[in-house]
Amino acid sequence: MEKSPYLLSTVSNALSVLDTLSHYKSLSLAEIHRQTGQDKSSLFRILFTLEKAGYVEKLDGPQYSLGYKFFYYGMLVEMRQDLVTVARPLLQKLAYTCRQTIHMGTLNSGRVVTICKEESPYDLQVTARVGSNAPAYATAMGRAILAYLPEEKREAMIRDYTYKKYSAHSILSADECRLVLNEVRHNGYGTDIDDRFQGFGSVACPIFDYKEEPVGAIGVVALAQKIENQKEDFLPELRKTAQEISRQMGHKIDTPD
Repeated sequence: MEKSPYLLSTVSNALSVLDTLSHYKSLSLAEIHRQTGQDKSSLFRILFTLEKAGYVEKLDGPQYSLGYKFFYYGMLVEMRQDLVTVARPLLQKLAYTCRQTIHMGTLNSGRVVTICKEESPYDLQVTARVGSNAPAYATAMGRAILAYLPEEKREAMIRDYTYKKYSAHSILSADECRLVLNEVRHNGYGTDIDDRFQGFGSVACPIFDYKEEPVGAIGVVALAQKIENQKEDFLPELRKTAQEISRQMGHKIDTPD
């Protein structure tokens, strides 16, 4: 690994252990020591820490192998890739129909991460890139996801946030966040206008999977005034697209008799 004053040696050493284990079914402490060249006492502490966190599993022998956390992360990455594959053609159509930029995001550790972006040739090019992220409570996509999480999980996130004032429109407390999310559930969509970025806004609808849980959200992103004035124009197609993505992800859409 390259030398840099910003690299943490303990983290680098732990990553080296995980990288080594990824090439074998299992290894003993002595074998990991030979592979990495790290001090045995430090290695033991690293392995103990990784085991407690689920990144390493201790087997008989004792032997060490990669833990269940990597199965979870692998499934998470695969799900996101599937979500993008399913959604992209629908988002392209939505960007063309609404004549606006469309974002899709998922929740990761309380933050909403943009995993797909489709720009419209007809309007302002919004500069947020794929991979950008923000506290979920402060964005339309994040609010659309948070509002539909199981209550216990939602409450834990609401209590855990450190609320930051980005603008005069920002959510500044857990109680205010609960009120906003109640409104999102009532309306079926989330908004943010002049919140994190002055002059910009978004309106977003949630995406659900076969377990009836929110796995993401899609949003129209535009100038704040346009979202304020044309939100009702965007919502029918936005809802329709979110429902179709959800249907393709296995969500059962209730239809009237």
